[in-house]
Amino acid sequence: MSRTLRLSAIRPSWLPAGLDARRLVLFWSAVAGVLVPVYFLVLADVSHLAWDYRAYHAAAEAALHGDPFVGIETGLPGVSYVYPPVAVALFVPQAAAGGWQTAFAIQSACNVAAALGLAALAVHTIEARRGRLDDIDRLLVVGFCVASAPVLSALGLGQVDTLIALALAGTFVALERDHQGIAGVVIAAAALVKVFPVVLGLWLVFRRAWHAIGVAVATATGALVAGGLWFGVDAYIRYVHVLAARSRVSEFAGTVSPDFFAMSLYRPLSQLLGTVDPRLYGPLALLAVAPAVWFVARREHTLTDRLTTYLAVVAGMLLVSPASNALYVMYAYFPLVCLLYLDPGGRERWLLLAGTAAMAFPVQPAHVAAGLASLGAPSTASHAVLAVVAPVLSVASVPLLGLSAVLVWCTIHTAGRHVPLTTAHTPASGD
Repeated sequence: MSRTLRLSAIRPSWLPAGLDARRLVLFWSAVAGVLVPVYFLVLADVSHLAWDYRAYHAAAEAALHGDPFVGIETGLPGVSYVYPPVAVALFVPQAAAGGWQTAFAIQSACNVAAALGLAALAVHTIEARRGRLDDIDRLLVVGFCVASAPVLSALGLGQVDTLIALALAGTFVALERDHQGIAGVVIAAAALVKVFPVVLGLWLVFRRAWHAIGVAVATATGALVAGGLWFGVDAYIRYVHVLAARSRVSEFAGTVSPDFFAMSLYRPLSQLLGTVDPRLYGPLALLAVAPAVWFVARREHTLTDRLTTYLAVVAGMLLVSPASNALYVMYAYFPLVCLLYLDPGGRERWLLLAGTAAMAFPVQPAHVAAGLASLGAPSTASHAVLAVVAPVLSVASVPLLGLSAVLVWCTIHTAGRHVPLTTAHTPASGD
């Protein structure tokens, strides 16, 4: 029996030949996302609903009253405000609207709108190149961007990651349309909140987007000065101290719990090189990632090439940063979804598909244990499963494996194109 026949025997009617894997991966990601509220609202001992947002709200309320807010505690374990002082301006209007429940509802609406905006940018970019998508594909893209596990987790926590993901997607689209001023403002805004997107400035340098770089620097400088005038220099001094105290680098010394939410190459390095100073993990991770990113970026000619480069840069940024966690994979959603539909594919395509499915499934041993317990699995069976799962996820989380697979795909895909090297950006209109 041929592979085509085997697939057709199990393929639903709305999955025509040639699109099975892509649609199944997007559908799987949305279905897996449903497990997030099930776990936190039904299985987990603590729901963690709005935990991160409580820190934003407490900081905004303190700022409104002129009190110190950087590092402010919420009374929840491990939850405090650790963003740059100027970023609190995002949450001040919400705090002024009422209590944290009202403010959280506003934040949730903003996050859903951002996720829908991310899906809209992806669909528009795809359709501008290959024509209108089928309605089912549009729905699957929206489902992936709105209902996958990383997005729903961020929504539940009240995080700002969907806003950052939209900003990173908007930066790419603005640059493609030669709106460098907009690209500069947007990337600066993202970096003023999460800091490490400043690494994407190197991507702007490679694209020779000098105007965007100038606008980004001016925007960031102006915002930092305004924050200093508004909150005082002491707020930034305290931010530096809090950030140093909250650095995750020291947490990678020795071994890392498989339930630790970190997602970067620091995790496997801490397991394989446990006796090495964790401060060396950053340079080692950079050495592992930089050659692949540089190789991909040097062969940039078409829109697909530029999307591949952007995906490689974002993946590399997340793999190297010690601050990365499993929710940050959504920063790669825009180029990832676009490439699922725009890239003609090849034998290495399974890496892109498998990587996408893994990125959207941030399972941890604690989740597995709770799931087995809810199903009434015998303790011997649970112990046997966890004895296998825990060591594997200690070395590499599922999203880390997925992100790594995507970066490998970028490299193999680029190598297979046999296109000449370039150091200059080719505008989309010239494709």
